[in-house]
Amino acid sequence: MIVRWQAASLDRDLAAGVSLRSSDAHALRAVRITGRRRRANLADGLARVLRSASDSRRQLTAAVPPDQRAVLAARPVIEVLRRRLLSPEPVAARGVAMLGELLVEPTSPLYRAHDPGALGSRLRAAAAALEPGIRWD
Repeated sequence: MIVRWQAASLDRDLAAGVSLRSSDAHALRAVRITGRRRRANLADGLARVLRSASDSRRQLTAAVPPDQRAVLAARPVIEVLRRRLLSPEPVAARGVAMLGELLVEPTSPLYRAHDPGALGSRLRAAAAALEPGIRWD
């Protein structure tokens, strides 16, 4: 129950590179977010962002629209990430948490124009962090 209540905070910690061994809550959250359901949800979120950025029609929605130019420029990386999330190969919690932050944080370069290439850079960092062979702790 505690892990559910602290999910956002634990995800931020994991994205920042906090060791899975730092607490049982971090370890449990890591197991949860690297599961098939969470991975599929993230892949769906990336697909929605691509569709939204590709659709030039304005739609009435409460959702923060993605930065169209940044998303379209990062399309190849986003597509690779989608395939990686949907693959049966294991992924590391840090990369999953990093992608989750990009998708839900309205101030992330996914939604707000930052430096040119900021989104691509963050996506490539998340892709590298998805690989379980990389030690972040």
